[in-house]
Amino acid sequence: MTRRPMPVHLHIVNENKAHLSKDELERRKKAEESLQFKNDKIKPPQWLSDDAKKIFKKLIKEFEHNNLLTNVDVTSLAIYSDLYNDYIYCSKLIEEEGMMVEYTNKAAETNKVPHPLLTKKKQSFESMNKIASEFGLSPVARAKLALNLTPTKDDEDKNRFSERI
Repeated sequence: MTRRPMPVHLHIVNENKAHLSKDELERRKKAEESLQFKNDKIKPPQWLSDDAKKIFKKLIKEFEHNNLLTNVDVTSLAIYSDLYNDYIYCSKLIEEEGMMVEYTNKAAETNKVPHPLLTKKKQSFESMNKIASEFGLSPVARAKLALNLTPTKDDEDKNRFSERI
């Protein structure tokens, strides 16, 4: 499986380990700039429930300082908020009804089985984690983002050397 493409500024910070030419870096930079989206319509979609809208608005406040979100990210963030709300709902119902529920099969036998919402809760969690990693909503995801943005010791030495010239 190939690696995901990296933005140009990360190639530069990482010392251009892909060995792209200056022309290629410049072309990519211009292409990335042409793909910049607006961020003037970041608000919760109407289809979200009231509780999911609260989650969405809370997340928007957290993203305000870094200008990471754009209008095209609204749907993904809304889906994350909806999944988060579903997860909370499942958790509350499981807490009320218990981890095991009674089930009567076709033969009229009653058995205790794991709560059916446990599966839904797990699916919501897994889907949330996938989206969360895209937005940097976990410590590991933020560490990966920071790692790509942190200059190395070699970068600092090169900067000091270039200042002297």
